Amino acid sequence: MKRKYLYVLVSLIFISCDDQLDLNPIGLIAQDEFYQNAEDANAAIVAAYNSMLSFHTAGGRPTGVDMWGDIQSSDAEPHPDGVAWNQIYQYTLQPDNGEIRNQWFQIYEGIFRCNIALERIPLIEMDYELKERLLKEAFFIRGWWNLRLAKIFGDAPLVTKTLAIDELYIPKSNREEIFSQVENDLKEALSLPDNYDDSNVGRATSFSARIVLAELYLWQKKWASAKPLLEDIINSGNFQLLDSYTSLFDGTTENHSETVFEIQYKANTGQPELGNFSTTYSAPNGEGYVPGGGWGWIRPTQDLVNEYELVPKEDPRLNYSIFRLGDDFEGQIFKDVVNGTGFAVKKWVISGRTGVEIEQNHPWYTSANFALYRYAEVLLMYAEVLNELGDPSEASRYINMVRARPSVSMPPISNHLTYDEIFEAIRHERRVEFAFEGKISFDLRRWGIAGEFLRSPDRWQNNVTINPQWGGNFFKFKDGQHEVFPIPQSEIDKSGGTLIQHPNW
Repeated sequence: MKRKYLYVLVSLIFISCDDQLDLNPIGLIAQDEFYQNAEDANAAIVAAYNSMLSFHTAGGRPTGVDMWGDIQSSDAEPHPDGVAWNQIYQYTLQPDNGEIRNQWFQIYEGIFRCNIALERIPLIEMDYELKERLLKEAFFIRGWWNLRLAKIFGDAPLVTKTLAIDELYIPKSNREEIFSQVENDLKEALSLPDNYDDSNVGRATSFSARIVLAELYLWQKKWASAKPLLEDIINSGNFQLLDSYTSLFDGTTENHSETVFEIQYKANTGQPELGNFSTTYSAPNGEGYVPGGGWGWIRPTQDLVNEYELVPKEDPRLNYSIFRLGDDFEGQIFKDVVNGTGFAVKKWVISGRTGVEIEQNHPWYTSANFALYRYAEVLLMYAEVLNELGDPSEASRYINMVRARPSVSMPPISNHLTYDEIFEAIRHERRVEFAFEGKISFDLRRWGIAGEFLRSPDRWQNNVTINPQWGGNFFKFKDGQHEVFPIPQSEIDKSGGTLIQHPNW
């Protein structure tokens, strides 16, 4: 879509060797006056990165990755005030759901920023190698956004150029066509640098492109194609698991050896939507743990708590991830004062006492980064690939690497398990390792077991003894419908018949 003005939301300003991408707006610039030099090209690419910040900010609204990834499952229920989210959680939503519309706009805004950069940067006279690298970064970000588009909506308009006003509404492409574009874009990004100097920390690397491309291949069940990509990451020697599980989420350790790609945040900039909002909306409501008090916008469920192993010892990730009644947080005892589920999210809850930069006044952003992909996921993806290619014994070795993290140290699983047993071990490990990191619901869909899993009487929500009010049928997930989400009704209406809603919606 053509626009008279471009909001250049970020510029690279480096103050010391420890700085990352410094996310500071530099104003409103007429588009015809922009894209003149290398500085403009760089700012346009960082603006594309900035589209990813909405995962945890979005103007202080809780529309982030963990909401989408966890509330679509049985792991977390939304705050009662989140009507649209509760519809998504229980699968009673309709195409006019506001959060569906918000996600649609976020995705296409990110794609637009990449498209305009890919069109304008080639016309700039600048250093050839820098230009090529910036374009590859744009391909990476566009590939990632389109993969998210396909995962959430399935069939959707595939937009690979900026559109004039009379071109805004185009027909849907099918998911495989979108997947094909994702593959092409990510292959362009495979030749990105393996690493950067201190002044460019946070940019996508060749390894970032590899893990997203591997994720695509897992969705397509192209196991043999994913295998060498994951092996490249594992064999590079650039990555290892952090000893401390909690340091992944408290903002004290960032851009570290476990990070394959990490969203960069800044707080106290005086500018909107540059910080991480997850502490405020994740922290338990009314407990006073964090500035803003905590909204408790997502609440862990008993169903997720039941997933953690208790023998021969309790999985430490339960305590690291979830508050339980009586838990002490910096001298305050968790009481669940708003009568929620009896649990609260502990990941991302940052008081500021650890030295992490945090805004003490509204909007209460923190500088804590968010790792979209970390090395633990590489290991579990590789285990899945090995199992699918007929080597469950070797797959168990990589599952055990994740379980052996020093701060976790769970007993190893056997290396004599069957395919089905290894699959179940991977499903379990991904659920407890990545709780509240936006993975589980997409995993269930990718594996084709979402309906079976959510409708199971094993789900706490469906337990007729504990929750008789639902009659064993809390989740309304329908096979053939809820594997994807509907196109927003407002977009259908505005398209004048060009956009057709998905079947069964």
